[in-house]
Amino acid sequence: MKVGAKRKAYSSSTGRVAEVRFVRAARKKGLLVTKSSHTEDRHEHIDYWLAMDNESRWGVDVKGNNLPDEIWVEFKNVAGKRGWLYGGASIIAFDMPEEGGFSIVDRQELALFCEKHVKDEVVKDRKNAYLKKYTRRDRQDVISILKLNDIKTLKSYRVWEYDKEY
Repeated sequence: MKVGAKRKAYSSSTGRVAEVRFVRAARKKGLLVTKSSHTEDRHEHIDYWLAMDNESRWGVDVKGNNLPDEIWVEFKNVAGKRGWLYGGASIIAFDMPEEGGFSIVDRQELALFCEKHVKDEVVKDRKNAYLKKYTRRDRQDVISILKLNDIKTLKSYRVWEYDKEY
């Protein structure tokens, strides 16, 4: 298996683990959780719909596979289309084991933070992508790195603890 294929398989498997953890954490909070459709997932960047007592629902995009204190944000996806920062989800849930759960933020507030703080400077090395834009080779994405402390400054920031009971 090629290195890129191995990385994609790893990323996919860790993303699935994060989604299972998220569903358990949301249900522990008493929320109704419904998996989004394939189209909603791919085009609107919504993994799940959340609701309370069949009232209005809101979408969430679950982000797993984060390194400690490193959060990647996506302005444009690999095809050059709008990234998940501009998707249809109301909230973003970052799987952050060092926080003991999911760091939850309002997607629009996060997008505004990124527009204000991420420099419009493109770097060639991912190591220099903190608060700068980075595009991976042979892709059309525009991404950047934030630190956990950056998103902790958002008014909407909160932690949903893992459900440790099975």
